[in-house]
Amino acid sequence: MALDPATLGAVFVLLSIVLGGLLIFSWALNRAVQALAWWGGAFCLVAIGIAVANLLPGPAGYPTLFVANALVMVGYGSMYAGCRSFNGRGGWVAAVLTGACIWMLAFWPIHDNAPARLMALSCLAAAYAGLAAWELWRHEARPLASQRVAVVLLAALAFFNVCRGLLGLTLSSIFWIDVFAKRWSAEMALFLVVYGPTLAFMFLSMAKERTEFDYKLAALVDPLTGVPNRRAFLKNARELLSRHVGRPASCLLFDLDNFKRVNDNYGHEAGDRILSVFGETLARHLPRRSFGRLGGEEFGAILPLPERDAVKLAETVRHAFASSGQDALGFRAEVTVSVGCATAVDAEAEEMLRQADIALYRAKDGGRNAVVALARRA
Repeated sequence: MALDPATLGAVFVLLSIVLGGLLIFSWALNRAVQALAWWGGAFCLVAIGIAVANLLPGPAGYPTLFVANALVMVGYGSMYAGCRSFNGRGGWVAAVLTGACIWMLAFWPIHDNAPARLMALSCLAAAYAGLAAWELWRHEARPLASQRVAVVLLAALAFFNVCRGLLGLTLSSIFWIDVFAKRWSAEMALFLVVYGPTLAFMFLSMAKERTEFDYKLAALVDPLTGVPNRRAFLKNARELLSRHVGRPASCLLFDLDNFKRVNDNYGHEAGDRILSVFGETLARHLPRRSFGRLGGEEFGAILPLPERDAVKLAETVRHAFASSGQDALGFRAEVTVSVGCATAVDAEAEEMLRQADIALYRAKDGGRNAVVALARRA
């Protein structure tokens, strides 16, 4: 069956503009994912550039090729900028304009040499696609399955452009080489008609997956301190204890001393700051996913440590917080924490918290600003 390049080209252009519009519309509904706007713009710009260069009546003149391919390069740059934006990284202006500037500088020396023009465009497109793939892979902010698929698609696009540029320099008339080397062909249009929607779907899927991931994360993180909340803490603690069967584990229960007095004397803003400082102190000294805020001024941690090591770690946290907390209040008041420690073998997280609570009360009754351990045999 013969495939008409012009028809397939028109289909690709219209489809790309629709996909670009859908990406931009999705961004309008969810402004938090700015990358969608960059990707939508990329699809539209590439489509317009290809339409101007290949689908207008008659052969394209040099000024037309100059402008059309500059638009394509800006489109590729926007795609790369979107990947950087998705990972929360800047440098968008340079990402968008560098390729177009290189093309405009290189065009006039090679404007009458079709293979050289093809080589230059293919190299720039391959560089952008490769950089976009590297950006999504190397600087992945969250473990998203769709992002890894997008990396493969972008790497394939980079490979396609490398092959096109290299084979465009050959003088062979072999069919499969001609498919790559032609400025526009039915086979290339068919490839892009299939590839474009697939990549656009992956971009949309990445945005959706990240939004769901952020919502899930928000449900497990205390918004004030940034540490896991009670639900996340208990989940992490159960997972740790299930991997630590037959060995001692310790639960530390922290309670900030005289926290109400801090709120009353210095205001709730100072109290919030003290809670944040304590969360930062735990993050500096305790293993990740081992601690969390249980509520109010109470924090907990479950660690795969025997009593002696757990008490030593609790003392380190206590001293570090006393210094950091006082700095946060400008040496206006003493800021301390009491700690209860319970150690057991093969105990449930909730039971360890109850035992640590008993030890914490003893620390409070003993004058506060102390670590008290309560050993328990399972």
